[in-house]
Amino acid sequence: MREPLETDRARSCAPGRPGDEPAPPVLAAIALEVLDGDVTALAREVVDRLRAEEPACRRLDATVLTGEVSAQLDATLGRLSVEQGEASRGSAGMAALGRRRAEQSVPLAVVLRGVRTAASVVWRELAERAAARAPDEMAVFLQQSAGFWALLDEQSRALADGYDAGLTALTDADRERRRLLFDALVDGRLGEWSRLGGSLTRLGLPEEGPYVAVSAEQDAAGRPALPGVDEFLAGHGVRSAWRTTADGTVGVVAIGEWRTVTSIRELLGTLATGRVGLSRSYSDALHSSVAMARAMVARRCLPAGAVGVTAIDDDPVAALLASSVETSTEVSRLLLGAVMELPDAEQQTLLATLATWLATNGNSTETGRLLFCHRNTVRNRLARLEQLSGQSLEDPRSVARLFVAVEALRLLEPSVLGDAGST
Repeated sequence: MREPLETDRARSCAPGRPGDEPAPPVLAAIALEVLDGDVTALAREVVDRLRAEEPACRRLDATVLTGEVSAQLDATLGRLSVEQGEASRGSAGMAALGRRRAEQSVPLAVVLRGVRTAASVVWRELAERAAARAPDEMAVFLQQSAGFWALLDEQSRALADGYDAGLTALTDADRERRRLLFDALVDGRLGEWSRLGGSLTRLGLPEEGPYVAVSAEQDAAGRPALPGVDEFLAGHGVRSAWRTTADGTVGVVAIGEWRTVTSIRELLGTLATGRVGLSRSYSDALHSSVAMARAMVARRCLPAGAVGVTAIDDDPVAALLASSVETSTEVSRLLLGAVMELPDAEQQTLLATLATWLATNGNSTETGRLLFCHRNTVRNRLARLEQLSGQSLEDPRSVARLFVAVEALRLLEPSVLGDAGST
């Protein structure tokens, strides 16, 4: 059997050597020395450098900034001089600082350079004290200095994360403020508009008109009739502000110097997937609530299921009927009398005949051609309608009443008219 080699014995029971023992905490000891010194003086030095090199830091109160830097130096030196249990407290402080700087509109690059400036001052103090120690301690210090740079990276990440969180909070708050401003404007709550510091610029609109109000419906699935309208108009150089409501989307569009209501209408027409209504142009943005009410009426001037953009001036009769849906429905049924009590099939036949006859300017022959029946059949149907409604087609006033009734049905109950409801 082979005798164990001397090297084997040494490997199996090697005695402890000085190099195998944990290195003495030189970095921690020096950090504690600096921490016990005048940290406030170091903080002032950092602040002086920041204010000299970074214009954004000159906007900050010097006393407050000195306190913040002093706390940062305390956290850094404290972290280096004790166990890792201080890590969470230090990171939380840097995250809070990042959020604060975001609120103060200090650029992130400036904030990160501030951290490095503070770190450079701390490192100088640590290195000078280490240089005054024995060479072996200096060697240990350099070996352990990796922890300092790792801490700097950690602090920078925490600060950047806090800054991002601060920006997100500011964005959310600004979005909510814009929503409140827009709601106050289009709802006509001008006292609230003033209290919120009413500003068209905050809504992305010019301070001077003209403007046009827009009301767009949403379909049964909740999809808007003007999908992505804000970005779409911005891509064409048109400024606007929008909000989603219970039944659709409303917006205020700045017409601008080089556009007209017609050109805005054409742009929206390329995007519309449902009914969209426009107001007339107006110059004073504080009149937006009145303009929005007119845009909503204009939208209802198109029958349900239609796709397109309409203005309140396109069809004054339709606008009058759409301005009061409940009243218009009641009046139309009153004018048609007993016709509305007929079975559905007979009612639809008579109403479709009347609607087509009105659309052809009272031409029975053309009405028959369109409805695929003889003109005598048309006359018989119209005579029965006169009897049931109590309206005479020989009386211009009665014809006008029936026209209004049919238009109301076309807008509010198009299914009653059958195919004639879409003509």
